Amino acid sequence: MIDYREFDAIVVGSGASGGWAAKELTEGGMRVLLLEAGRAVDPVKDFPQPAKAGHHLAVGHPLVARSKAALLGGQFVQARCIAFSHLTQRFFVNDRQNPYTTPPGRPFNWYRGRQLGGRLYLWGRLVFRMSDDDFKAASRDGHGADWPISYSDLAPHYDTVETFLGVNGTLEDIAGLPDGKYVKPTTLNQPEREFRARVEQAFPGAHVIPTRYVANNASRIPLPIRAAQETGLLTLRTDAIVEALTIDEATGRATGVRYIDRITGQTHAARARFVFLCAGSIETLRILMNSRCQRHPGGVGNSSGRLGRNFMDAVHIALTGPHEDVEAQEPTARTDAFDFGKIGGFYVPAFRTTEPVAGPYRRGFGIMGGIGRGYPFWYLTAQGEMLPRPQNRVTLDPAKRDAWGIPAAHVDVSYSENEERMVADARATLQRMATVAGLKPKATPIGKPLHNLAFRIMRRRLVMPSGASIPGSAIHEVGGAPMGTDPKTSVLDPYNRCWDADNVVVTDGACFVSSGAQNTTLTIMALTVRACAHVLKMHRAGSPAYELSYTDGR
Repeated sequence: MIDYREFDAIVVGSGASGGWAAKELTEGGMRVLLLEAGRAVDPVKDFPQPAKAGHHLAVGHPLVARSKAALLGGQFVQARCIAFSHLTQRFFVNDRQNPYTTPPGRPFNWYRGRQLGGRLYLWGRLVFRMSDDDFKAASRDGHGADWPISYSDLAPHYDTVETFLGVNGTLEDIAGLPDGKYVKPTTLNQPEREFRARVEQAFPGAHVIPTRYVANNASRIPLPIRAAQETGLLTLRTDAIVEALTIDEATGRATGVRYIDRITGQTHAARARFVFLCAGSIETLRILMNSRCQRHPGGVGNSSGRLGRNFMDAVHIALTGPHEDVEAQEPTARTDAFDFGKIGGFYVPAFRTTEPVAGPYRRGFGIMGGIGRGYPFWYLTAQGEMLPRPQNRVTLDPAKRDAWGIPAAHVDVSYSENEERMVADARATLQRMATVAGLKPKATPIGKPLHNLAFRIMRRRLVMPSGASIPGSAIHEVGGAPMGTDPKTSVLDPYNRCWDADNVVVTDGACFVSSGAQNTTLTIMALTVRACAHVLKMHRAGSPAYELSYTDGR
């Protein structure tokens, strides 16, 4: 057993939120134990470059390799991800060892990465801030709840993240899409400038702007983790699968965590004054639910009955096609096969079309795209907001366990009528934009026979009859442990602390109250920085509320 006196905080998960928690807490003087369920990463061996220059990992991977991974490699779910290839396969979990379940007829694609850095090696690195249009959407349309924070509360922490990571973008002064701190501007290529001119003329209120993305990290290991290591206050343990919090039954607070060594199967315990759950939305909910004890019979955080409910993913629909002249006009071949941020070209922030084809609906969608970004094809992707609904939820499956004996997650998510109307409008909007811009859609833009066959076989596991991606496919899963101002209607307080155990802090996507239409990672990072600042303030003050009793709990 690791003695609690070694650490001020335990951080579970080393991805987008966990890396930032480790950085902020150690730089603030706290001794931190960072637990990662997966393996360590080799910055050289784990990132081989393809033999063919300009090879693109994310599009048209041959059927043979995907089939082999699915049937022989135990990655039958992971092989559906657009970023899956023979080069990235190592960054996806084995589905046989890491199962989850869904109800009949309601599929959900859960793409997972267990290694130091989590899924950040496959991240498209697109970063758009949320605004009060998102944080206070419920006040506007009456659905769900407002966030307990406003944009002004998070803005300085957005600044911190963007400045440290180095974000490329342009200042646009668009309502609903706050500008950020950018190290250099992004630009549109010639075909994209033509697209902008035609689309903005045809769609009043639409703004086509250069995308905003984090600069490529050639050192591979996420920069926040490297910064935490440099403090000398970080203890890193990989291959440590956290199964539950340990609880002091007298106070209800966490004393630490119980984890299983991935290689040996042995169970260990670690203690600390604070526990940050940053394992990814579904994994964090799984840990909270699996921490059932006499003090928390429904799981830690479930006194409100809200734990696991109102789970969301982005509504996602895409349109693609070839563009034969692009490569000759403006080649942008990438020198780093793992630089996924370069595929982004432009962004159209959420707007209402003048003639919605499917009637009114709540919230909205934004559009991402690119033309000729390293290869001769174009894409348009609409990404919309899924409304929080209690019936969309994550629970534990009592009959299914993973390879280490931990109950598997059961994910029950479906689109509502609101999302279906949004999908119809988004699909019509993408079609009209393509027509206006002179772009011709094609189901499989690469056009090679094996790629076409692979697409047809995989399509039913990727796309619903409406044209929307199966839930989970956007990889923006959020919610289930929402922040709020009332412990009767939320799981976390406005500083991401669990109402039921106030030294448990949740800063990954599980804390979201609503999803917004933007990519989620930047907001997850900013929320983590904000929560850490509050914990550091309490830590330095020696607040009595955080003076814990370390009697043995469960």
